[in-house]
Amino acid sequence: MKIIKLLCGGVVLVLLISCGTSKLASTGKTDASTLEAVGNFKEAMNAWAGYFSGIQNDDVAGADFAHAAKTAFKAGNHAQAISWFDQARYKSYSDAEMYKTLAKIYEADDNLSKELSALEFYTENFGDTDAEINSRLFELYSEIDSNEKAFEMWSKMNSESQNTESNLEKYFKLNSVLENDAVCDSVSKVLLEKNPQNITALTWFAKKYYWAGQNRYETEMEKYNQNKTRKNYNALLKQLDLVTADFKKALPYLDKLWKLQPGKEYAGYLANIYARFGDETKTNYYKKFMK
Repeated sequence: MKIIKLLCGGVVLVLLISCGTSKLASTGKTDASTLEAVGNFKEAMNAWAGYFSGIQNDDVAGADFAHAAKTAFKAGNHAQAISWFDQARYKSYSDAEMYKTLAKIYEADDNLSKELSALEFYTENFGDTDAEINSRLFELYSEIDSNEKAFEMWSKMNSESQNTESNLEKYFKLNSVLENDAVCDSVSKVLLEKNPQNITALTWFAKKYYWAGQNRYETEMEKYNQNKTRKNYNALLKQLDLVTADFKKALPYLDKLWKLQPGKEYAGYLANIYARFGDETKTNYYKKFMK
């Protein structure tokens, strides 16, 4: 009889402890939600930690781990956030905000490959209409020279994302690699409308007109030197007028670039243009910077 009483007492004690633990755990989860609501994310993260320590891991829902991880991110604790996200993924749980948050963590930690994986998982599983994510994917694909994917992502970006100076520059560079000169022209015009001092666009037009003139000059001089007749000389003079016109188009862009970044990079272009113009003083001035 005593043994039966002892056994019954033991069962009651276990039940009481179990109920007490469950109650404490439940309280921890409630406290976390209350603290989150008032923006106290650090204490909310600690409450979540208390909640998890009060129950068996098998009893924790993946959604709770994900929720806690987002709280840890807001508290600035990336390591804890990743740890809880890993627990959520282990339980086969995922949601859109979870992967957006993971991507932000990896971006902050400068982990490009993991950030890219998180963003690609997002688009594959939750859609490709998020403007922020599409813009970031475009940036990353451009950075790693994945041109085909970058072009594909550009077509999915909204006009606001496309029209930022940074993204326009990246789009310009993609088209420059593929020698899409007409696109480079139009994008450069937009860049200069946004920022008259945009180096990428100024350089594009400066070199475009400079090399149009220089290549024409070299071609026509070679043709004339092979057959120096009066007729060919007259034809040469007409071509040299076109060379001068191209150099005059290049000059305003080069002048702006020189003011922004004076030095060797642009000195050669300017020295050669002024040599063609017969301006010895300016030619010698820019030649000094070519050494």
